[in-house]
Amino acid sequence: MDHPMNAMAPLPPYTVLENGWIHGTWFCGRPMKKYYGSFPQGFWPRAKQLLQPYGSMVHWFSGTMPPEDGIITVDGNATTNPSVVALGANLPFADQSFDAAFADPPYSPKDSERYGLPYVSATKILAELARVTKTGGKIGLLHEFIPPSKRLPVKLWGVVGVMNGPQKRIRLYAVYRKTEQQLEMAA
Repeated sequence: MDHPMNAMAPLPPYTVLENGWIHGTWFCGRPMKKYYGSFPQGFWPRAKQLLQPYGSMVHWFSGTMPPEDGIITVDGNATTNPSVVALGANLPFADQSFDAAFADPPYSPKDSERYGLPYVSATKILAELARVTKTGGKIGLLHEFIPPSKRLPVKLWGVVGVMNGPQKRIRLYAVYRKTEQQLEMAA
């Protein structure tokens, strides 16, 4: 039986569905907020659009993004006012709690130091997002690379390049679908 969350929402601008695979390049403006690592202008509405439809979503490493209807923000820095403060590699939610999940973690140990957070590998973050996402749900991960996921209950559905100006890091927004296979320990 097909999961209701597998319905296809309209695609954001500059995003293509081709042979069942999502891809694109988003030219976003510079961040509106002064907080290091803030989303480029226009990124968050597009990112959410690829995760729809969802009734509930967790946004991990949310920084200064405020909670929204149906979206619980989680961050290790209490001064950013997340819905839930959680430090480390584990989310404080039961298995399969959310229809969708998203994370924009620190990309390196150096970035983690800048936020005052412990470094967690992208593969471990993806494994934890898969744990709290319902089977058939969607998972978004903004990072600098696609983490290994062969042993995780996810299937890569698409990748979008995210750019916000000259001499800035180009980030990757990877979108996955949660599968039914058993979750194995992430390396």
